[in-house]
Amino acid sequence: MQNPLLIAYTANIIILVPVLVSMFIDRGTMQIRAFQNQVQNSDGLRLLVASLWSAILLLSLAGLVQPERYIAVLILQVIYKFIYLVVYIVPRARENGLQSVPLGLSLSFAAIVIIWPILISLSNRS
Repeated sequence: MQNPLLIAYTANIIILVPVLVSMFIDRGTMQIRAFQNQVQNSDGLRLLVASLWSAILLLSLAGLVQPERYIAVLILQVIYKFIYLVVYIVPRARENGLQSVPLGLSLSFAAIVIIWPILISLSNRS
């Protein structure tokens, strides 16, 4: 069986390339498309997130070559996305309803929080 981590790295790349294009283009008062226009644009914070996601993209590319060596980037994703879901998405959805949160982003974050630990666990058995 091929290393299951390759699934996570490949998914990161497929997801992040178009997201990063929009993150670097959405300037000024334009809403952030990656957040489905649910988060107010701030150039500083948008570019901070885009920088983090760019680093994840680059490390995911490296992970295709050396999957075990770059496993920490997958763990980082699980941790920060779990925290974001718990401290921002869930409370906001409870208070203002699901229409107030970026549902696509939230679902992709939840999927990563659930699936990446499984892939990491499977890679340890290979």
